[in-house]
Amino acid sequence: MNFLNALIEAKNRKQNIVIPDIKCFSPKEGDLLAGRNPVDYAKTLVSAGAPVLSVVTEEKEFGGSLKILKDIADAVDVPILRKDFIHTKEDLIETKEYGASAILLMCSCLEKDELKYLYEEALKIGLDPFVETHVKEDFDIVNELGAKLVGINNRDITVLERDNGDVNNTLSLAKYVPQDSFLVTESSIKNPDEVRAAIAAGADAALVGTAILKAEYTENFYKMMCRKISLKVCGLMNAEDIDTCVKLGVEQIGMVVDYPLPVQWNMEVSRAKELRKHIPEGYKACIVVGGSKEKIYSIVNEVKPDKVQLHYNENIDDTKELASELKKTDIETTKSLPAKEEKLVEQFGTANIPEVINMLNDSQVTEILIDPRHGSKVTSSNLSLDTELAKEVIGLSSKPVVIAGGIKAENLEDILNEVPCEKIDVMNGTEDAPGKKNKNKIQKIIEILDERNC
Repeated sequence: MNFLNALIEAKNRKQNIVIPDIKCFSPKEGDLLAGRNPVDYAKTLVSAGAPVLSVVTEEKEFGGSLKILKDIADAVDVPILRKDFIHTKEDLIETKEYGASAILLMCSCLEKDELKYLYEEALKIGLDPFVETHVKEDFDIVNELGAKLVGINNRDITVLERDNGDVNNTLSLAKYVPQDSFLVTESSIKNPDEVRAAIAAGADAALVGTAILKAEYTENFYKMMCRKISLKVCGLMNAEDIDTCVKLGVEQIGMVVDYPLPVQWNMEVSRAKELRKHIPEGYKACIVVGGSKEKIYSIVNEVKPDKVQLHYNENIDDTKELASELKKTDIETTKSLPAKEEKLVEQFGTANIPEVINMLNDSQVTEILIDPRHGSKVTSSNLSLDTELAKEVIGLSSKPVVIAGGIKAENLEDILNEVPCEKIDVMNGTEDAPGKKNKNKIQKIIEILDERNC
């Protein structure tokens, strides 16, 4: 099977497709393989479910080689894209001879006539030409060629991707890609949320190198990057349980920090600050807080989370201000909806759900949480999700909706079949006692989520 067909087949299985990019060195990040055998690394990714691979063969700046390409091609049974600075027909011929089935052709590095010639020659010898763009003007040649496999590089390859480009480049350019082209977002994809954002904007797959290469637990991190539904495990209270979540591939690690009410999972700011060190790049540290704006800002400055969950009595004005200020430092904000009508009125001035969601849509809040755990029920363990409310909010919200409340492995399938959610937040369903997580319970939830991605 060729490269493009393998991607199309994977998409037909309704997967979130991540193409692992195997490169030895990054001009920006340095040594990436860190002594690992690239063939063994490739086998691990194929075992994790990668439908195709990308291999960088450029030697001077990226430490690759044609030998690495051939060794990997001989060892795995999935199609491979060769990434290099391609300029001649001879480059295409050797690409085919060394086992690749697709070739990268970069708009930023080739003149128009040169690109057209190489594109046509690649097709003649049975290679899928992968046309890489970076700016809007590149789509003129994409349309002229009728390119079927198109990439948007979020970084600038002409400076060897040393710039600070991010997934926003794909979000802004995806609309220019021809509808019948298979679109891949490339570079600077750091976590599953960025994969999902690119796919929501129109990408069919994400090519990810550095984030996977830097991950300690390659196979589970790769599966996490592919996952359609985001998993947050909340109520973490010790380093051992956090390390277990990271190893298993739990995307978001939640801690309850200096909460205004006496909850079993609460911890002091100093403790959260120490535990934050156990959450590596690629995963998200989320803190559940409540209280005055000044208190929340103080906690954030100490702990430095990736996400703040407002889960107390924050009114809409304070919520909007907090979300706006936190966004300036790239910190996301989750706002929970109170379960009781009087609390809705207190926080939003109305209990009318469409009006409440409209207010949150018109804010910098990143996502909305549906959770029965609030106020007088904050310590309860026998709560259940209001599925009708969840479906209503999902239908109204322009933002991702997180569902929580009594979720566990035993009922997860039924909940997901009823509620078309993007994110779940689990606490009691992952533990034997408050703050004491059960590895097997977490693993079963992950297996269910991964099975839905097949």
